[in-house]
Amino acid sequence: MKVPKINKVYNYFDDGKIRESRKESALITEIVPFDKIDNETLKLWEEEVGECYWLYSEETDFFIKATLQNTEDVIFVRTIRNGWFSLGFWGGVLDVDGSLTNRLYEQL
Repeated sequence: MKVPKINKVYNYFDDGKIRESRKESALITEIVPFDKIDNETLKLWEEEVGECYWLYSEETDFFIKATLQNTEDVIFVRTIRNGWFSLGFWGGVLDVDGSLTNRLYEQL
């Protein structure tokens, strides 16, 4: 699975809904290896995996930190279906390879 690049902007879809009204930009600010993540983020991830077992993978190699349209900081982790989904209130999918954006515009 493709890992995003630092300082690159990708499309993000709020709540994983692939619609124009849910599309925002996400600037990747940091990629943190699993063994280097802070305890607060690790605890948040573990809670999310427990609550949303159908979405988040039980293992991840990186935590992807990003800023959504220069307003909200989010952290993405791997999903069961080999994608990246953010933790917490601003949960959404990161379109690293452009396939979700392509699908959106094919529907129009």
